[in-house]
Amino acid sequence: MPSALYRIESLGRHLGVGVAGSRYVYLSAVAKENGPSAPYCIPNELICGELGRFLRLPVPPVGIVMQAGGSPMVGSLDFNLMGNSLPPVNVSQCVTMLPTLSAGLLLFDIWIANCDRHEANFSVDTGTTPPQMSIFDHSHALFGYAAGQGEGRLSALRDRLGISWTTNGPVDSGQHRHCLLDAISTDGDFHNWLTRIQSTPDFFIDEVCRDAMPYGASLQEAQAAAGFLKHRRDNLRNIIETHRTEFTAITTWSLLP
Repeated sequence: MPSALYRIESLGRHLGVGVAGSRYVYLSAVAKENGPSAPYCIPNELICGELGRFLRLPVPPVGIVMQAGGSPMVGSLDFNLMGNSLPPVNVSQCVTMLPTLSAGLLLFDIWIANCDRHEANFSVDTGTTPPQMSIFDHSHALFGYAAGQGEGRLSALRDRLGISWTTNGPVDSGQHRHCLLDAISTDGDFHNWLTRIQSTPDFFIDEVCRDAMPYGASLQEAQAAAGFLKHRRDNLRNIIETHRTEFTAITTWSLLP
């Protein structure tokens, strides 16, 4: 994965120490907070952002930023160098130009049960060589988007695909059918991403879930999320096999019997 670029708003003064010419820079970032339509926004973004970056998916760095009144938001560095509105992704073009990353995004979203991946919440810059994908917006993954129902959602989706539209209920996770689910026509890159996901250590999962506790997840919810992620990490191949008919463009499987 090529190194991503992020936007500087302005340059500040030099630190005046060291030989590397260090100076302050003021970066552009995008931030959001928990709210009625996304009560688990911060925990979801923190956990999923860290997991995505561990897998070396092109997810911008995330962290907590504090408002003047002390209220937290979750911020991610701004990869949109021009500051223009991002166009929806041409999914067919994306799969053709970036087949490996497309497969990685699909399997990652299955792992975190992200029911809200559509053409407008990831981007592909075709003006660079190679094209640059950026992945963002996980506010409705994992715990979902219904207050107090995070643990119930994790239980309901434990062995389900989690990205194929079923109902529009907040626990059963409707919203959108994953935009890549019907576009990827080969499982040739699945093994690589399954190996990466399965290599994620217990301690890493435990810590990123625990770190989200001050920002909208209870201890019980954080523990449930860690258990959910470990279970799906270890059983992702079986989950895919059980739901293989959902991958409508894959007619010949090499990964599965």
